[in-house]
Amino acid sequence: MNSLNNLKEVEMLPLSNDYVFKRIFGKGGNEKILKSLLEAILKIHIQKVELKNPEIPKEAIDEKLSILDIRAEINENTIIDIEMQVGNTTAIDRRLVVYNSKLISGDIKIAKEYKKAKDTIVICILNDNVLRRNAYLSVAMIKYEPTEDMRYVDMGYHPEDEYFTKMTKYYMIELPKFKKKKPKVADLLERWLYVIGGDTKMIEECKNENEEIKEAVEQLTQMSADEYERELYEIRERSICTYNTEMNEAKRRGLEEGREEGRKEGREEGKEEGKKEGLKEGIRQGEKESKIAIAKKLLEKEMSVKEIAEITELSEKEIETLKLQK
Repeated sequence: MNSLNNLKEVEMLPLSNDYVFKRIFGKGGNEKILKSLLEAILKIHIQKVELKNPEIPKEAIDEKLSILDIRAEINENTIIDIEMQVGNTTAIDRRLVVYNSKLISGDIKIAKEYKKAKDTIVICILNDNVLRRNAYLSVAMIKYEPTEDMRYVDMGYHPEDEYFTKMTKYYMIELPKFKKKKPKVADLLERWLYVIGGDTKMIEECKNENEEIKEAVEQLTQMSADEYERELYEIRERSICTYNTEMNEAKRRGLEEGREEGRKEGREEGKEEGKKEGLKEGIRQGEKESKIAIAKKLLEKEMSVKEIAEITELSEKEIETLKLQK
């Protein structure tokens, strides 16, 4: 067993890998570690954490499209899904909404009544910058649009309701933005993000400030020194790399074919304007080819037509056609 003093002697596995992340935060018996991370992100006191999917199926590690998320219930009234995002971020907003709808629908089946449905929170930690926002932590809820002057009726509501519902929230953490800021450690969330981001110098500092971080680092050190665990990590990394390569290659081919078709169409029309329009259409066609490639992959995973349509923005009719071609 490796001690914390041997941290620098071990090549640490990255917590930004979804397999490693789940092994530390989603392992049965590590509820205190997960509780500390969730309290840091949500800024609430958590009395109880119950893991709902602590197991990691062996086949999921080398399955390119598998999602190694952590599902838990906190305080017996809120269901949480937390994911370390390592794959393609195409339509990430739609995908997270789909995840959340599954949390809600699954709970409704148990509760049997809408009013008994638990609150839901989806947390996504990203290894890429995805949002057009100047923050490394973004929180989203369902809000009303501002009232139009011509629709205004003075009912005495001052202030009026701002949110349609607070039963569901989305938390998105973009690690590259956090690393760019390099903040001074001011709270528990920043300590955890330095550890998850793999900053060796800051890990040494942060682990001495919090018991759960210290325990997480100790387990990560032991895991990193375990040859079997390293092998599983490397299998997962290869799987992710293969998936991302396939998606990027499909997109590249689609765009290239689209551009060539656009150039051909432009030449045939013989006019400068025709060339421009042809090229634009070609690029649009290339983007569609990329979406079709992704849809085919999701069909292989037996995802529903409706969900694939939401993720790829293709029509359900188009996806049904692809399904028949399998």
